[in-house]
Amino acid sequence: MTNGTFGLVSSKMYRMMQLLICAFFLVSNVLANEIDLSKRNSLKPEETIHLDPKNILFIDVRTQKEWNDGYISGATHLPLKDFTANLAKIVPDKQTTVVVYCSQGGRAIAATKYMNNLGYHAVPVINGGYIQMLSAGHKQSR
Repeated sequence: MTNGTFGLVSSKMYRMMQLLICAFFLVSNVLANEIDLSKRNSLKPEETIHLDPKNILFIDVRTQKEWNDGYISGATHLPLKDFTANLAKIVPDKQTTVVVYCSQGGRAIAATKYMNNLGYHAVPVINGGYIQMLSAGHKQSR
């Protein structure tokens, strides 16, 4: 191998390492933004698949009939009509990170506004709703 060839391989390897490092930091920053829900007021359904359900409470505010037809695995059902009466029982700690969803977004927005007014921590609204969350990869329960 001549110096010219070795230098070419070395610069290609160096460039590849730079690209890999940039990709790593880009992915890390994207995931960090998705995890830091305190700075978000909404999420796209495909973003929610990256959230750890062990650290986040998913609340479904749809009706009992909609819930009976299926819901996101691990979610808690709190229909919007019962929201104000039962919120403190379901989420006693205001520092709990909560993601609220419904079928389209309207009921989730209403629930989110109510929670924010009460001082709850990081309550993003799901844009799109239940069906889009399933399409994004969430598992369904019945």
